[in-house]
Amino acid sequence: MKKRLLKIAITTALAVTFAAPAFAANVNPFTDVPAKHWAYDAVNKLVQAGIVDGYADKTFKGDKTVTRYEMAQIVAKAMGKSTNPEQKAMVDKLAAEFSNELNTLGVKVDGMQNQINNMVKISGDARVRYENTKDDKEGTDFRARITFDGKISDNIKFNARLTSGNIGYNQSNAVTAQVDTANVTFNALGLTNTIGRQDIKLGSGFMMDTQFDGIKTTLGGLKLYAGNTKGYTIPAATLAEKVYAGEFSTNLLGAQITADYLDNKGSNNKFYGVNAGFGLFDGVAGNVEYVKNDTTGEAAKAYGVKFTKLGLSATYRDVQGSAYTPYSTMASDLNAIDGGTSFKGMEYQYDKALDKNTALNVKYQDFKGMSARTAATVNVKF
Repeated sequence: MKKRLLKIAITTALAVTFAAPAFAANVNPFTDVPAKHWAYDAVNKLVQAGIVDGYADKTFKGDKTVTRYEMAQIVAKAMGKSTNPEQKAMVDKLAAEFSNELNTLGVKVDGMQNQINNMVKISGDARVRYENTKDDKEGTDFRARITFDGKISDNIKFNARLTSGNIGYNQSNAVTAQVDTANVTFNALGLTNTIGRQDIKLGSGFMMDTQFDGIKTTLGGLKLYAGNTKGYTIPAATLAEKVYAGEFSTNLLGAQITADYLDNKGSNNKFYGVNAGFGLFDGVAGNVEYVKNDTTGEAAKAYGVKFTKLGLSATYRDVQGSAYTPYSTMASDLNAIDGGTSFKGMEYQYDKALDKNTALNVKYQDFKGMSARTAATVNVKF
């Protein structure tokens, strides 16, 4: 069953992931650019992405090699286009190389860079998931998100994210679209403030990992949150409730430590937790986490180890019912564990980069009193 699960999940995910890139021909349209020039590959990638183009006859108009001024003209075109982070890095490298020629042509690199920075940045990600439990219950879902980031002024930035997909374990769920985030960020009195619908993740996400409508204030390693959960987290029946939260992160003796506090006004439960990640030796890292519901006294503990070079990790979880909330990262798994459920046992995970910006995640959970489950997920960023 597990072999069939992985075969179906990976085949489906890879078909979706690589359908579009398969049509991109790896052909440089410029016939007279020396293949050994360091900029050849960068220009080729920008051409394929539609960021730059050549002259009508598909050349740089050089005798046998492109001149620096002709290259500068190509770079100037690219500097005026909207780019993703990877493309921007390429353009920045080319602009630095040909800065003298660009200035001679009247293109001020610094000014052009400011113009590029002021453009709206568009990015996104897509996900395909498949899960099967030991009792042969199975499900598939997919999700696609597009994110918009930009500047309103020198001190005000905006963010919005649109999410669409068949999100949930029930395969009959209709495809939906929703605004996951819509907020503005500004600095005031030395604080960085974000107001509107935004992500909230405390620690590893076990305590809370969702979106909420409210305000986040950041000062160094301290974050403070106040607002209402959006009300359509998984499970869908979860109602919006007022929450107050705080998080402090610091590096202590080589360990990354995060302390969190959460006050769920709707359920009248208060939580606190601490998470620590640290290196054990080369290629091996450890993680411990403790969360307690201060209202009921019940707690959740986790101990894990990760072989970073292999992408393998193993975590032991011991969770008492009221220490597990419907806003947990685990509550948004394909076959989610209901909030308020007690469980303990092992969780194994394998992470593998399939290609640039494409990753595979395979997870196996074997918790006492529950059917063991295996899930395969492919994530693509663009």
